Amino acid sequence: MRTHFSCIPCILRQTIETVELVTDKPEIKEKVVNKVLNYLTTIDYNVPPPVIGKEVYRIIHQVTGNHDPYHELKIKYNSLGLAYYDDLLKIVFRNPEPVLMAAKLAVAGNVIDFGAQVKEIDIQKTIHTVEDLYFEINDFERFIEDLKQSRKILYLADNAGEIVFDRLFIEILQRYYPELGLEFTVAVRGAPIINDATREDALMVGMDKIARIVDSGDDTPAMVLDQASDELKQAFEQADMVISKGMGNYETLDERHELIYYLLRVKCPVVSKIINAKEGSLVFKRNEDFND
Repeated sequence: MRTHFSCIPCILRQTIETVELVTDKPEIKEKVVNKVLNYLTTIDYNVPPPVIGKEVYRIIHQVTGNHDPYHELKIKYNSLGLAYYDDLLKIVFRNPEPVLMAAKLAVAGNVIDFGAQVKEIDIQKTIHTVEDLYFEINDFERFIEDLKQSRKILYLADNAGEIVFDRLFIEILQRYYPELGLEFTVAVRGAPIINDATREDALMVGMDKIARIVDSGDDTPAMVLDQASDELKQAFEQADMVISKGMGNYETLDERHELIYYLLRVKCPVVSKIINAKEGSLVFKRNEDFND
């Protein structure tokens, strides 16, 4: 997906929200915004938005000296997610379609995204309204059929906090399809960027107990294969299926031809138009360009 001109206000909003999180000094805020504005006059609109975002956050880091502005928030939402883990399991097990419910929870968890908006997120509300939610694009049944032909699964994580919901989904898949011998590799960011999950977050929520963890070797807030670590490239090539969480990963992988399932909440009008689902909706989409 290429960057659209209407992405620019969103990039500036993210810049302002992040710098206000980092410092109270007006001169630093102004310096960051001015540098970002200058950078935005030079961008290549043919690259995906997360590639632009990487450079914007690099400017923020360089000017403020803070390389992980969302660190405390990431810990907070990992802890909150873990605190609700038993509730999540109860919701899954009481549902007549437990695997589908775990999938809904995983995608509903994509609401924990401070790139979309820095605000208090009501995890309890998300959990207790999930049974009323549905996938506007629903390729879940096709996913189960593809899963039965797969063994090595690469799961591209998105955000801290949300990664708790990812762990739940993976555990439920392992529990309900033990005969498949599913081998999960979970990919996280190689360095802090926004509230994207890193190895620290994956370990905090116990992901290493159920899956192999690899990092991208990169701080782009999405999966950019040509910038990825050799370990992640190899995992991508060897995977029978890729599960891609979040809009950022969708924006960088939407033109790939592998078997990819995009799991996300639609958070902007640009992606809404491209993916053909309304803003705010949940999506469980099979890659239409997969070459069977």
